[in-house]
Amino acid sequence: RRRLVPAGHALNLAARRRSEATMNKQTRVSRIRQAFAAGVMMLAAGTASAAFEPQQGVHYKLLTPAQPTNVAPGKVEVVEVFWYACGHCYLLEPKLEAWSRKGKPVNAELVRLPATWNNMLKTHARVFYTMELLGKQNLNPEIWREINVKGNRLDTPAAIETFFTSRGVSKADFQKAFAGFAVDSKIMKAEDLNRRYKISSTPTVIVNGKYVTDVSMAGSEDKLFEVINALVARETPSR
Repeated sequence: RRRLVPAGHALNLAARRRSEATMNKQTRVSRIRQAFAAGVMMLAAGTASAAFEPQQGVHYKLLTPAQPTNVAPGKVEVVEVFWYACGHCYLLEPKLEAWSRKGKPVNAELVRLPATWNNMLKTHARVFYTMELLGKQNLNPEIWREINVKGNRLDTPAAIETFFTSRGVSKADFQKAFAGFAVDSKIMKAEDLNRRYKISSTPTVIVNGKYVTDVSMAGSEDKLFEVINALVARETPSR
């Protein structure tokens, strides 16, 4: 037999059910928000714990003794030792340029140092410093392509002169720079740094006169820049 419920009581029961439904919905929303917040915190914690820390003997080796740097106070020097005819250096060059423009820490300063362990390398070091002295840094990508793509080794004074004069440098200006005291002095300094850095292969990177690394130690070209950035951070005083 159906039981009759007073109208007022029915209304109260319906209201209570609506209230309970609202509270349940609010509880579910609250739990979802709490779970989301917890997930964000766990993700942040995981990211922080996953911060890359290069290991000595794996990703880099210590330079002993450490060498003085030649950058302004507050800067961390990143030296890349290269050779124009080194295929690995050629492949790394675009990524190094991109890192220098957009990827390097603000307090990192890239310094390029040509390798000098034999006469061929010294000739290419002379090409590099002649380019710098003439203020023709825009020719740097062309020098890389000339040697590595076009097969012009730029290994004689005549070939080097032709390269520069065909790109708007007068013969007199080239000869004055190429055989001049300023370039001779830079090559002598480069030889001294190569000895102190104990350079035997290219490309090699020295961070702040203390850490030596390369693509092989880092694991890949991309990983190399992670190693460099982490070592720069290590050398950056905390404020």
